Amino acid sequence: MLGTRWRGGLSRGLIVVVGGLLMSGSLADQSPTEPVALPAQDPAGPPWSWNQPIYEVSLEKQTEAGTFRAFQSRLPELRRLGVGILWLMPIHPRDGNPPDKPSYDSPYCVRDYYDVDPRYGTKEDFRELVRSVHEAGMYLIMDWVLNHTAWGNPLIQTHPEFYAKDAAGHICQAGGWADVAQLDYSNRAVWNYMRDARLYWIREFGVDGFREDVAGALPLEYWEWLEPQLQAAKPIFWLAEADDPKLHPVFHMTYDWTFQPAVWKILHFDGKPGLLDEFLIDQRRRYPPPALRMRHLTNHDMDREGYAWGNRPFIDIPFLEKTSLTEKYGPAHEVAAVLMTTLPFGRPMIWNGQELGILERSPQKFAWAQNRWFEFYRRLFSLYREHPALFRGDFRRLALDCPGVYAFVRQSEGDCVVTAVNFSGQTARCALGGLPHDLPDDRRVLREIFTEEERPAADLASQPLELSPRSYFVWAN
Repeated sequence: MLGTRWRGGLSRGLIVVVGGLLMSGSLADQSPTEPVALPAQDPAGPPWSWNQPIYEVSLEKQTEAGTFRAFQSRLPELRRLGVGILWLMPIHPRDGNPPDKPSYDSPYCVRDYYDVDPRYGTKEDFRELVRSVHEAGMYLIMDWVLNHTAWGNPLIQTHPEFYAKDAAGHICQAGGWADVAQLDYSNRAVWNYMRDARLYWIREFGVDGFREDVAGALPLEYWEWLEPQLQAAKPIFWLAEADDPKLHPVFHMTYDWTFQPAVWKILHFDGKPGLLDEFLIDQRRRYPPPALRMRHLTNHDMDREGYAWGNRPFIDIPFLEKTSLTEKYGPAHEVAAVLMTTLPFGRPMIWNGQELGILERSPQKFAWAQNRWFEFYRRLFSLYREHPALFRGDFRRLALDCPGVYAFVRQSEGDCVVTAVNFSGQTARCALGGLPHDLPDDRRVLREIFTEEERPAADLASQPLELSPRSYFVWAN
C-alpha cells in the first residue's frame, strides 16, 4: 500500500554549504547550480568507534541453537566481513505477562533489566561472549528498552510509582503496544533505576554502548543528565532509535530515515541524481557536525513489517511501505549499499542476513554459506574501516555531463576515495573530471575495490569510464 503520511518540501531561505561557501538558497527539485562541497569533520563518538561499521544481530536467527555460546562461533566470520560494532537485539528475559495482558514474545517486552533470557544462556555465557568479541577486535552494544516494560516485570508490583497512570489510576499501556506498560519519566526515581541498570552491564560485563529504543519519546533533559554518567564509567558508543536533530550532540548517532526514500525517488519517480546534493545539504543543515547518521537499507522492524518510514519531511513522494528490499531497490540494491557506505557523515549498518543475499523477509534460521553478497559487503566494510576519507574526510561532488550518474570524491590527508554510481537503466560513459591532482606521489594510483583494477588518478579524470545500468565504481588509494 502507498504511504500517506507526507509533508511538503522545505522552506526557502535556507543557509547551505555549496562549494565551501555559505550562501542562501532553496531545496526545490533541482540540484544546486554548483556541485556540493562539504568540509572534513571528525565524527561523534569515542575515537575507537570512528571507523566501525555496524551489524545488527538477532541471536535466534544466527545459529540453530540461538544462544550466546553458539553465536561465538560466528565471530571469526563476522570479523572477516569487516564488522566493527555488533548491535545485539534485547537479551533480557521477556514477557511473563499475566493472563489478562497480550503476550507476543517480543524482545522489546522486558521482564528483568538485570538478567539475560535463559533461551540465550547464562550471564557467564554473555560475559564470555563480550570477552570473545573484544578479542576478535570488535565491540558490542546492547539494545536498551527504556520507554516501557513487560506487564510481567516485577517493577509493576514493587514500584508502581514508576509507571504512567490513567485518570482512574490504572497503569497505561505504552502507545499502541498492548503487551507493554508505559514508564513515567516525570519520576526521577525511574531515571536513577535505568542509569544504574545500564551501569551494571558496563561495569560487570564490559559492554561498549547502547542502542536506545524509542529514544525520541523521552525528555531531552533525561538524556543530557544520563550521558556524562555513562561516559564516566567507560567511553561508550551511543545510538538513538530516532531521527530528531535535538538528540545531537548528546547522542553520537541517530537513524537516517531520509536516505532510503531519497534513493527511492531517484529510482522510481524519475528523480535526478542531483537530489542527493539536496539530501546532503538538508542533512547537514539539520544535523550539524559532528552528528552521525546511521545509514541502512533494512533493519529488524523493516524485516518484520516490510516498511520504511513514509513521513520524512524532505522527500515529497509516496513511499511503498509493505515491500521487500528487492521491490524497493531492484537491480540498484548494490548502488544503494555503495552510497550508504561512502556518502559523508554517515556510517553503514546491515541487518543480519543481508551479507547472505537475503533481500526478502529473513527466515527463522539462516542457512550460512559464502556467496557473492558476503564478498560485496566485505569489500565495502573493509573500505570503510581502512580509509579515513570515508569516516572523517571531506566531500566534493564531481560535475559530470553524464545524465543518471552521481560521482564524488572524499579526501583526508592524502587518503582518497572516489565513488561513481549509475542510477539509470542506460549505459553511461564519462570521465571523472575534477579529481584531485595534489595527492602524494605514493598515493596517486587508485584501485577499484571490486575489480581490483589500478589506474592513476589522472587517467580517471581524462579517460571515459563505462558504467552499465545500475552499476558503480569505487576507487581508493
